[in-house]
Amino acid sequence: MEPSMEYCLAQVLQKDVGKRLQVGQELIDYFSDKQKSADLEHDQTMLDKMVDGLATSWVNSSNYKVRSAWGKAIRV
Repeated sequence: MEPSMEYCLAQVLQKDVGKRLQVGQELIDYFSDKQKSADLEHDQTMLDKMVDGLATSWVNSSNYKVRSAWGKAIRV
């Protein structure tokens, strides 16, 4: 199953640190593939929610690995 924008947003907004760590590489792959993430360009509201979720939940995390995954995802 190819990840969708809705799936990725749900993964970003979850509170479980373990699951956030697992999904980090999925998000990087999704953002890196222009065909998979083309829908982000067409839905500014969803993109705003995704960035806001990454910034507030992941950057402010006390878990170093989660913050590191955010840094990798945002560079893509």
